[in-house]
Amino acid sequence: MDANGKTPPQTNLAWSGLDEIRQQDRRRVSRRLHDDIGPSLCSAGLMVGLLRSNWPDLNQDSRDLLDTVQEALESAVDSVRVLSYQSDPGIVARCGLRKAMELITADRQVDMTIAPGAPIWSAEQAETLCRIIGDALLLWEAKGHPGRVQLVLENDAVQLRAPAGELLGEAALESARRLAARANLSVEYRDTSVTELSVTPGKEP
Repeated sequence: MDANGKTPPQTNLAWSGLDEIRQQDRRRVSRRLHDDIGPSLCSAGLMVGLLRSNWPDLNQDSRDLLDTVQEALESAVDSVRVLSYQSDPGIVARCGLRKAMELITADRQVDMTIAPGAPIWSAEQAETLCRIIGDALLLWEAKGHPGRVQLVLENDAVQLRAPAGELLGEAALESARRLAARANLSVEYRDTSVTELSVTPGKEP
């Protein structure tokens, strides 16, 4: 039963359980990236550097090749770090809301504007907000829509604006609203000449 003495629908219970399993799996992936794959790539980069240092007689072509390998490894380390943050449901707790948004939008066709001042979001709202925005960007990319997306992070609202085209389907929008309701957030969605997803704190109950 819920706080009002009513039994939640079985579909909501099933969705909630499946959602928690997904979040646990995202945490597992994030830990593997951060604790295993990232350090392994760093070690490989160090070994390449040692090879270069211990073989002073290497010809220039070989040195250039090792430099290329080392640069590729360093780039891979940076990518793994970003993916580790992006896949972590607790990204805000790790680096704060603004940095979390920067990481979520990294390497994507997104122009982000951050308003000055202190955000009013609670920790739960900030984590939920990152998840809603991250999911919306994933769906936009998956559909192959052209054009850049505009993300505006204000202290008490977030707007995601895209060129005309479906940003969220019916099922995805319903999922976003479920997530938002659990964190006392309000979601508005307009699909006209410019598609806009707006998330704001909900009214206190």
